Amino acid sequence: MYLTKEPLYGNGKAKFILVKDHDGINGMKVFKTVLKLYCKEQTNVALFSYDGVAEDVVHGLEVNLDKVKLLEIFSDPFAWYKGENLNALLSVDFILENFYDFEGVLCIYSLTSLLIHNGIDKVYKMLHKFLNTSHNLHILALLHSDVHDSKENEIIDKLASTGLYLSSDETETLVSIVHYSSGKVNSLLLEYNISKNFEFSSLIDVQLQKKIEEKKPDPTANLTFNLRLKDEEKEAKNQLQLPYMKKQISDDAVIQNLLENDFYDEEDPDDDLDI
Repeated sequence: MYLTKEPLYGNGKAKFILVKDHDGINGMKVFKTVLKLYCKEQTNVALFSYDGVAEDVVHGLEVNLDKVKLLEIFSDPFAWYKGENLNALLSVDFILENFYDFEGVLCIYSLTSLLIHNGIDKVYKMLHKFLNTSHNLHILALLHSDVHDSKENEIIDKLASTGLYLSSDETETLVSIVHYSSGKVNSLLLEYNISKNFEFSSLIDVQLQKKIEEKKPDPTANLTFNLRLKDEEKEAKNQLQLPYMKKQISDDAVIQNLLENDFYDEEDPDDDLDI
């Protein structure tokens, strides 16, 4: 159950994918697109919806949702959860108690709400425990970065195996930072385009694309003479007979004539020796 988008997931074994947005741009579209990639892998998915209606999060994904477990925490349409019960659902203890042995993907929408209700220490311990004890559990989370201070952002960044940071300008670009198990960190600036059914219709490495588009300097561009021949010039060149070619033809004719007129004495020179 590994995803295969190299710019997003590096070696494909991303345990914790973190999508970070800010006030200028909403990361919901990228979050849903990555969520759909997991759903297409036919793996178990548990969606914790703290910031919106869970059905709205999966709406439009056009995938089989049989293996998607929706945990509606944002709204309480039937007034089932009140007071302490609702607080229990917002606690990280609820996730640890009910999903510690879960095999699949935990999708948290959003990690910001979890941090506000529990604090960075408890959330860090929960994430660290999941990532280091369960080999078959992956985490996808959306974080509103401008809600948190630099310390909280840095702590969560270090936990993530892949961070997708949306650009602050109007262009559809994001920075993908992949942390490899060897300690290597790879950073890419990606230009993306997401289709209506939440799929990456394009995912381009901007720096690599610039290198491809840059033309190498042509050393023959500004010469005062022409190095290339036109078709009629090539034909005239092939028909031209140079002096040394005439001499070569003449010598060949002489040699050929000598060979034709050469006399070979077929008599045995030792006939008179009576041997």
